[in-house]
Amino acid sequence: MKTKKKEGFTLVELVIVISIIMILISIALPRYNKTNMSAQVAAHNSNVKMIKNAAILYLSDNNDDTNIDESKIGEYIDGKMPKPIKNIQGANQESFTITITNGEIIISPGLVKVEGKNIVLVE
Repeated sequence: MKTKKKEGFTLVELVIVISIIMILISIALPRYNKTNMSAQVAAHNSNVKMIKNAAILYLSDNNDDTNIDESKIGEYIDGKMPKPIKNIQGANQESFTITITNGEIIISPGLVKVEGKNIVLVE
């Protein structure tokens, strides 16, 4: 008499596969977080440079104006005004501010960088 072989996986095989998947996830997750933070920093820095360029263009057309805000440079920006990233250490701003000091245009929050596991302002 022939016995019928059971088909399927044993519990031990399933546990081994699940543990291997968990190990791979634990290796990949920190790399994903670092890459995601780097992408956010690159986008923020690009926005800062774009706003500064728009402010320069505005000042070239209106050289007597010393008070610049988002509504004035909106026509120099393609699309809507960008927002700063939220997780900058030491800065909690919902929007960019533009100031002119001695002819220099300063965007706040300014350029940022990844330092360890944090996003910090470049001094």
